[in-house]
Amino acid sequence: MGDPAGIGPEIAVKAAEYFIKINTPIKPVIFGSFEHIDYVLKSIIKKDAPINLIRQDSSLEYSYKNTHINVIDLSSKSYQSVKYGEINPEYAKDVESFISAAVDFSLDGRISGFATAPINKEMMIKGGAKFGGHTELLGYLTSSKDYAMLFYSKTMITVLATIHIPLVAVSKSITEESLRNTIKISISSMINDFGISGPKIAVLGLNPHAGENGEIGAEEKDIISPVITEFKNNGFFVSGPFSSDSFFAKIYKNYDLIVSMYHDQALIPFKLLSFNDGVNVTIGLKVVRTSPVHGTAYDIAGENTADSNSMKESIKLAYEISKNRLKWKEK
Repeated sequence: MGDPAGIGPEIAVKAAEYFIKINTPIKPVIFGSFEHIDYVLKSIIKKDAPINLIRQDSSLEYSYKNTHINVIDLSSKSYQSVKYGEINPEYAKDVESFISAAVDFSLDGRISGFATAPINKEMMIKGGAKFGGHTELLGYLTSSKDYAMLFYSKTMITVLATIHIPLVAVSKSITEESLRNTIKISISSMINDFGISGPKIAVLGLNPHAGENGEIGAEEKDIISPVITEFKNNGFFVSGPFSSDSFFAKIYKNYDLIVSMYHDQALIPFKLLSFNDGVNVTIGLKVVRTSPVHGTAYDIAGENTADSNSMKESIKLAYEISKNRLKWKEK
C-alpha cells in the first residue's frame, strides 16, 4: 500500500475495487495495514465495500474472497494517527515489511507478481529503513546484482543506464561493463517479460548532439559506441548513440526499447507522453515488480482525488509479465 501518508493506500483500494468489478483472472491482495485500508475505504473514498482480512501464514487459495477487498495485515502499530501529506518516519519499518512480504510471497510462488504503491525516500531513510527507494531494496531482498529500472507504456519503453544519482556523477557511472549489462538485461526482458523476439534497441548519447564525434564529450566515442558495436557484431539490433533532442521528436517510434543514460533524459519525454498510464518495472529480478510512475503526491493525499489508472496499469502489466515468463519457462 506504500506510504500511509501519501496516495498509495487510496489508489491501492481503488485499483482493487476495479479488478473486483470487471471480469478478469487478476485477484489483487493489498499488503499493508488492515486498519488503514479500512479507514481509507470508509472515510476517504466513502464506500462500504466489504474487506477480507487474510492471515500472513494462511493459504490464499482458501482465504481469498472474490467479492471483497483482500488485505494481508502486516502492521506493527496503530494507524489512527496518520496525518496525510506529512512525512511520518515511524511507519518506515512497516512500509519496508509490506514490500519484503510481497517479495517473499513471490519467491514462494504464492503470488505471481506485485505492484508497489509510492513511498517517500526521506521518510524511509529517517525511519531507519535499509534503503530509501524500491529498486535498491528489491535488488537487496532478491540478492540480484544486475537489475535495471524500465518504464513502460503503449507509446514508449525506456530503460535507465543510471538510476537515482546526482547528474554530476552520471558520466563516471557509465562504463562499458555497466552499459553492457543494462543492454543485456533489457534484451532479456524484452524477450522473456514482454514477448518481443529480436527487439530493436536504441541507445541514446550522453552529451548534446551525441558528443559530435568527441568534440563536446568523449563518452559516446570511448564507451557507448564500442558497446553498441559489440552487440551488433553478435547479431543484435542495437543502434546509436542518438542525440536525444531529435530522437524524441520522431525516431523513438521505430524502436521497441530506448536505453537512456540518466533519469531525466528518459523520464521527461516518457511522462509527457504517458504520465497517467505509464508503469515502472524493475527488470532483471527473480520476481515480477511494477509500480506507478508518480510519487506519493502529498499535496492531494486524503482528498479522494488521486487517479488510480497508473496503479491499475501496473497491476495489469505485472500479470502480463508473469504470464510471459511462465510461457518462456514452458518452452
